[in-house]
Amino acid sequence: MSYKTILVSLNEVGRLAELVAAAVDLARQTGGHVAGLYVIPAVQVYPSVGFEAAPQVFEGNRSFFKDNAQRVKQAFEEAMRREALPHDFHLLDARTPVIAEEVIATGRSADVVMVSATNIDEITGVERDFVEQVVMAVGRPVIVLPAKGDARIVLKEIVVGWDGGREAARAAFDSLPLLQKAEKVRIVRVDPQKDPALRGSVAGADLAEALARHGVKAEAQGYPTDGLDEGQALMRCAEDTGAGLIVMGAYGHSRLAELIFGGATRFVLNRMSRPVLMSH
Repeated sequence: MSYKTILVSLNEVGRLAELVAAAVDLARQTGGHVAGLYVIPAVQVYPSVGFEAAPQVFEGNRSFFKDNAQRVKQAFEEAMRREALPHDFHLLDARTPVIAEEVIATGRSADVVMVSATNIDEITGVERDFVEQVVMAVGRPVIVLPAKGDARIVLKEIVVGWDGGREAARAAFDSLPLLQKAEKVRIVRVDPQKDPALRGSVAGADLAEALARHGVKAEAQGYPTDGLDEGQALMRCAEDTGAGLIVMGAYGHSRLAELIFGGATRFVLNRMSRPVLMSH
């Protein structure tokens, strides 16, 4: 099993170098084809307010992404050619101003989607909830790179968050191509001592056994939080062990136009310091 098609969303222009480098790392390790996707959004039209007769049109985002299109294409293709990786580049002129919609539609035909966490300080750029929209709707595993600092995908050691739920199960098995490459995989159950049903057993041992049949070097362990949020505990565990990747289920739902995320998912998306693979 391997990721044969890796879709990398390149619209977080400020993290272009990190996105391209991470895509190269992943393709080298999995032997996958890299599809670069860059979306030029439509203009944003706002309804008129007050006594204004005409609607307000904002072209800033469209102009920003048009101006950077050639630079993004060149950086992506040069890196892929330099590493002799199979690749293609898709430049989409979107019908709507929502970049996430095009990434979701295209990403459903990929094995894995790679995005960068958004920089909320930027005036122009992708939607502030871009990552959340993609994770919730694409139906594929999503590797999210941190918005700042190192974004390398190091597979020597991986931490898998496990609570026995649907999302955690999907994330664990969606990440198999990466888990199989790791020297060590930690199946981490946060605060197992708080669940009476787990007394006398090793939380996550059944998952570790199942993954071992796929050649994964996995071990299960509990991780007391000492009062930490579950997401914070997973990040601390990864930091303590030097893990290069966190794998976790994304818990949440969409209510009308509002995305509601669970505490652990929200914390990790806001504070991540290393790549995280999420599935919903």
